[in-house]
Amino acid sequence: MDKPMRCRCGSTRTIALDKHFRTALLCPKCDEVELAKPVKPEQAALTAR
Repeated sequence: MDKPMRCRCGSTRTIALDKHFRTALLCPKCDEVELAKPVKPEQAALTAR
């Protein structure tokens, strides 16, 4: 997963599953939830270098 593990508030996010069993990043401090989306193949090739 290429998502940053830090929230805007500065605390570390937790990886969890939502009620539809999708991967989500949760911030325990400010209760922000962000769904993790798949990386596009072009981006994966650029980050692998």
